[in-house]
Amino acid sequence: MCLPFPRLKNALLCRILVYVVVIGAFAVPAVIVVKLPFVPDGIKALACIGAMAGCLVYAIKNFCILMELDILFATLHCYNTARACFTLPRSFSAQSVRRRISRFGHPCMPTALAPQPQILRYKSSAPMTIYSSGIEKLMAVYSVELLDQEQYRLIVSSAKANARALKGAKKHRFLDRAQRSAPLHQVIVIVILADRVEEQLRAGLSDIVDKGGGDGSETAALPCVVDLERRSCTFDSMRLPYVGFGYPVKNRGIRLIRRYLFGGRFPYAASPQTLPPIVGLEPEQTLWRFWRELRDEPDSNNRKTIKRFKKMQHGDMTVEDGYLYLKWQDHGIGVPVKLHTDARTVEVGAIDQWLYPKANKIAKSTVESIKDMIAERFAAEGCAVTYTIDT
Repeated sequence: MCLPFPRLKNALLCRILVYVVVIGAFAVPAVIVVKLPFVPDGIKALACIGAMAGCLVYAIKNFCILMELDILFATLHCYNTARACFTLPRSFSAQSVRRRISRFGHPCMPTALAPQPQILRYKSSAPMTIYSSGIEKLMAVYSVELLDQEQYRLIVSSAKANARALKGAKKHRFLDRAQRSAPLHQVIVIVILADRVEEQLRAGLSDIVDKGGGDGSETAALPCVVDLERRSCTFDSMRLPYVGFGYPVKNRGIRLIRRYLFGGRFPYAASPQTLPPIVGLEPEQTLWRFWRELRDEPDSNNRKTIKRFKKMQHGDMTVEDGYLYLKWQDHGIGVPVKLHTDARTVEVGAIDQWLYPKANKIAKSTVESIKDMIAERFAAEGCAVTYTIDT
């Protein structure tokens, strides 16, 4: 029987518990043995070595599942902490925001492209890792009475032009070879202080700001629309999961927004506008049940494959869930397939390995025979077959 907690909605706790369980399952018995006074020192040493070896073997054997869990829970935590829109705190003041941003970095002269930002600040930091040659952070502040779609587009274009003009403005010394050849990371936060927002723009604002620009890892543009009339702040608050390599610059931009617009803390309690739930993922599902299902999924797929091909006879062919399954004597193949009804063509994946009973290379003569059988099957339906999908 599984414990009723934690649940997937507590993604950060789930991520921590994965490591605690894996390490603790081997460390706790070893610690207990070491603490027993009547156990000889040799047995204690063997217990410690055995625990470390067992943990290492388990981690290697289940490396893919553990990494999948880690990335999934990291992404889910970022998703759960994101909001479609944040409610401004009562203490929010546009003047104080301008004053705080004016102390960030150093001022820069904006480009001639209109509209020009009221405040343009630039800060460049030396890299701490080999994944970048520098980290540039920019903040541009614009003020408008009425923000419509065209005005929003012009402001974002102006901010991006300023970011391009300032890219690489400061050179860092004492970089090693890997850092010099690494890309320059840059993020610009575009703060738009709007007295009012056009209703048509306001209705789809959360979707529009998500298209700020950049990949989020090396470059990012974060439009942040502050609706002073509705006391709301809309920006792309979905962080990218950090998995131990280069820290995403998008996350740095979100930290700037949190510090300079919200005083260092997002008002989660006052901002219930969470993102839509992820399809196929149950937030109330427990970690232990999800972990077990993820672990048993490959075995379940193997059982389905064995059951399918045992029922099929030589030459039987079926298409299910975008895959074509064909039984050839005592073997079977499963390849991706796409049917284009308008063009009357079928794209079939490369046929080079058996799926059943185990993965082995298929002889060339057998491949040609299988292709002839597939072509004959679809020719009866008036479709031509092409092999363009790589497996």
